[in-house]
Amino acid sequence: MNNTFCLKAYAKINLGLKVLRQRADGYHDLESVMQQVSLADTLLFEPAAVRGCNFFCTDPRLSGPENLVNRAAALLQKKHGRKLPGVQITLYKSIPAEAGLAGGSADAAAALVGLNRFWKLDLHKSELLEAGAELGSDVPFCLIGGTALAGGRGERLQELPPLPFFWTVIAVPENEAISTAASYNSFDKRKMGEPPLEPLVEAIHDRDKQKIISWLARDFTNTLETAVDSCSSKVKGIKNKLANAGFSPVMSGSGPAIFVLTENWHDARDAICAAEQEGARVYLCWVTSGNKE
Repeated sequence: MNNTFCLKAYAKINLGLKVLRQRADGYHDLESVMQQVSLADTLLFEPAAVRGCNFFCTDPRLSGPENLVNRAAALLQKKHGRKLPGVQITLYKSIPAEAGLAGGSADAAAALVGLNRFWKLDLHKSELLEAGAELGSDVPFCLIGGTALAGGRGERLQELPPLPFFWTVIAVPENEAISTAASYNSFDKRKMGEPPLEPLVEAIHDRDKQKIISWLARDFTNTLETAVDSCSSKVKGIKNKLANAGFSPVMSGSGPAIFVLTENWHDARDAICAAEQEGARVYLCWVTSGNKE
């Protein structure tokens, strides 16, 4: 039987993010409205002669043992407690790394789903979510996708109604990677507990496009943006260019990716041109309603 298949690993954006407090374990509690988008990496699973997981990434910088795909495989092997058939996983990268788009977490989620299928482990969704939480705060969301309100470190999820359709233009400053730890270490602590997300959640429940866009147009949508704004002239340049073109640019996660939601393709094209004029790498995608695996 042919046991070769591909899975998509979808990126996420944060429509809103509020840091609440620092925890005793060094992490921070947060609230965030997370949204899956169609920008995706691809993972190819193939039989391999050598037992266990053999991994290769098209971005050589990400091919090491610390890649979350490798760590996901090691975690499942440890939990399963016996030798498993050899699998070759090839990761074709499209999501930019260290951009606030959960590319690594998405890859880990797809690895958990794919290896559960390849190795015939028959793990329940709740077991995959538990494993995902061990790997990273965004991995549980990447397992369910769609639209969700996240709490805790990001692993506690309340699914929300699907977002109405929006084109999503994502702009990433060239040669500007920002680690999650760096953003959490340097955001403005006076902004802890802001912004309030209730109006955004209400707008999503109402499926009110105008209210969603109006919320994104506010001056402050993400606590961590205070860290990036203070150190990145490229991010500020992209935001200003998009704002001057009539859009409401928002930073995703720990940055530096900036995104714009728009209802029609012509506006999306204009946003792409504006961001490219600032030297950004630009990705055109759209919001999606959840994972089917």
